[in-house]
Amino acid sequence: MWLAHLLTLSRIPIAIVFWLTYGNPWLSLALVGLAALTDAADGNVARWARRRTGDTSPSAGEWLDPLADKLFIVIVLGAIQFHDPVPWWIIGLILARELVLVPLAIAYRVLVHGRAEHAFQAGVVGKAATVAEIFAIMALITHSPAIMPLAITSAVLGLVAAGQYIARAAHARPRERLAS
Repeated sequence: MWLAHLLTLSRIPIAIVFWLTYGNPWLSLALVGLAALTDAADGNVARWARRRTGDTSPSAGEWLDPLADKLFIVIVLGAIQFHDPVPWWIIGLILARELVLVPLAIAYRVLVHGRAEHAFQAGVVGKAATVAEIFAIMALITHSPAIMPLAITSAVLGLVAAGQYIARAAHARPRERLAS
């Protein structure tokens, strides 16, 4: 699992390098692409490791991966806004899913006092929303006229995915707490 966690955590320094080197669109695009590759690879590596070891216990990657994703997106959008300001509502469209899900996920954890089984695993729409976020960020970097349709697509897919997460969380059974 350490390789999967390393890939996940690598998105944070990639985002910091993005912030520090913003201004070269090719380097910025390469860093976003590299982060997208680590996002795709970490889950595959974790599934491979689980199959190989037969491990079915909960992993730190279940919460670490979405946290790293959100930190990466926020740091990158913060860098873009800091270095090359765009209207805030465009940033809001791209962040729509996170703006809805983060407070709800925190409230859910506090109210349920534990994790629900499979409630927050990414579905097809959630993965599509992530892809749309990445393309919207790339459009911001390159000043592409496609930013509006991509930002709107990101928001729509993100909100549909958030609705799916909320529905799954509402119907999920809480996991039994581990004995201390």
